[in-house]
Amino acid sequence: MDLRPDPLQQRLRDAVDTVLTRTGDLSAQLATIGVPSLNAPERLGGLALGLSADIVVNERLGYALEPLGCYRETAFALDMLDSDDVPAEHLAEILADLYKGTRHAVVVGARGPAGIQVKPGGRLWGESEPLPRSAIGLCVVRTADGDASEWRLVVPEPGTCVTESIDHFGMPASRLRFEGAASQPLPVSAAHWERALAAARVRQAALLLGIADRIVDVARAHVNTRTQSGKPLVERQTVAHRLALLIGEADGWRLVLNKAAWELDRDEHPNTAAVLAVAGEHAQLASRTALQLHGVRGMLAHSTAASVYRMVAVESVRLGTPTDLWLEAASTT
Repeated sequence: MDLRPDPLQQRLRDAVDTVLTRTGDLSAQLATIGVPSLNAPERLGGLALGLSADIVVNERLGYALEPLGCYRETAFALDMLDSDDVPAEHLAEILADLYKGTRHAVVVGARGPAGIQVKPGGRLWGESEPLPRSAIGLCVVRTADGDASEWRLVVPEPGTCVTESIDHFGMPASRLRFEGAASQPLPVSAAHWERALAAARVRQAALLLGIADRIVDVARAHVNTRTQSGKPLVERQTVAHRLALLIGEADGWRLVLNKAAWELDRDEHPNTAAVLAVAGEHAQLASRTALQLHGVRGMLAHSTAASVYRMVAVESVRLGTPTDLWLEAASTT
């Protein structure tokens, strides 16, 4: 089993790790190495390097415990905009800001029933689900009209699109409130939507596996230094075996993730619902195990174990719970 990254992935991994050592705005710093334009469509001014490059960025962000959900949201929205029917020149100024990391895009209504209504004149009313906290410059919105739904494009304007800062399971988030926001129809075919959602799931799975790797490393360091009855905790088989199982499973899931990214880049159709489900379950198990192994120390609000537990609680269900994803995966096989 060869888990070594290819040369491009290794160079990108090193570049992201270097950025993560800097101070300042993380989005702007990542923009200096081409994020999020690395995998953005060429027609929108991106480099279109493929998901195999994109998952490296998300895995390293996860390992650094810097989830930066606005990055994946922007990539998701750009995939939705990759249509010849969408005039790229109309979005040129906004795209420039997205690639500089000064503004971000979001996809509203991708995680469940559409809750945004379209009124006469294409005006939108309603409230979004919790979204990553960021400066939002572009919205791709799914709207509801009875049993039917459609996608619309919104450039937020003061007074008609209000951003509220909220906490979601103890993590910073935003909610958009549309109060007569102007919109235009966005042509999105079923195949286009499925491809964009599949790519978003692969990115999210990469983040979750990165978070899981980090908390397993933290737990491993803890049990090697924490003594009980005169010997390190790691010398107890029940502790060592649990960590060994997590490490071994992580290698397998990483191969599954890279295979799914490779297949999507070749316009094939991997079962990304299953990929995200296993990544979510693995991250949940890793965070619970770390919390248990840290004991009371892990329950302190400022501890890494507690912080990761809250982070995983949000990120592992952002694009659907593992249970729902497994049901979808089973229905498509």
